[in-house]
Amino acid sequence: MANTMTTPATAERQSSLARLGTALLKLPPSIFVIVCLVVVSLALVPVLTKLPFQMVILRQAAPVGLVICAQLLVMRANSIDLSVGGVFILMNYLVTSSVLHGLPDGLVLVLPVLVAMVIGAINGFFVAVLRSSSVVVTLAMGSVLMGFVLLLSSGRPPGSAGDFIKWLGVGKIGIVPIAAIIWLTATLALEVYLRRSVYGRFVRVIGSNTNAAALSGIPVAKTLFTTHVLSAGFAGLGGVLLAGYIGMGSVKIGTDIVMTSIAGVILGGITFGKGQKSIIGAILAAYALAYVFNIMTALKFGEPAKLIVQGMIIFAASVVASVSNRKT
Repeated sequence: MANTMTTPATAERQSSLARLGTALLKLPPSIFVIVCLVVVSLALVPVLTKLPFQMVILRQAAPVGLVICAQLLVMRANSIDLSVGGVFILMNYLVTSSVLHGLPDGLVLVLPVLVAMVIGAINGFFVAVLRSSSVVVTLAMGSVLMGFVLLLSSGRPPGSAGDFIKWLGVGKIGIVPIAAIIWLTATLALEVYLRRSVYGRFVRVIGSNTNAAALSGIPVAKTLFTTHVLSAGFAGLGGVLLAGYIGMGSVKIGTDIVMTSIAGVILGGITFGKGQKSIIGAILAAYALAYVFNIMTALKFGEPAKLIVQGMIIFAASVVASVSNRKT
């Protein structure tokens, strides 16, 4: 009869493997996606691993990274914002039309973001105060914003971005894109704020159990309202950077940004109400999405193939995130 007794050394190895598995599950799926992308890039498109191309990927990831951060905020609080696509279109219209013409550079950046935050306040009022469905409210808001821009522009691209906005979108400090600096600075500042502030603790509690949070005296409505305002501000900033990167007006920009933002949150390891993971995962998710797009473009993938690959990555990430949330 075979010896089935477990030796102390075997038990220790099994315990170490179990701890390693648990530790890996705590990591955001975006890390594993990036590792796979680097391997694929080294094998098939090694030029993308060079520093200049990595800076290009970071610049492309900045607007996406900001809108992922926006979506992450509301999803942590068991809500969602489907109006970010409309916000992107409105930001593009504001900075490429004559609406802000002649204003100082600082105001050309700040005013669109403030407009986005007003939109977030409207969303927050209906969702947090009137307790309407966040899906219905924000989806309707996105539709209204898109229709509003089409009405103002008569369905034609409004113009081109000013020099300052273009500088934010494509300019560099040394070799580092300015857009990437803005994105990473804003996102990391938010991470610190969420970790150290009372508001951040409220968001975590509300995400874990909204009813229990309300019964314990936490101002759920006020916190959720603030979350929608901040989320819209981040989306607005992302929309401005994307307009600067493209340089031209568009009435179609941002039509796919809603799904991209949700995909990025999932890649970052966060699902509805699961707010314990770091925002670093969302940063890596934005980088991964930009990286995979560049790889597929370099390999001359058609649009159908790109959608299939992106969908498979998101599906795999959602499975990993679900398993991780059950284990942790």
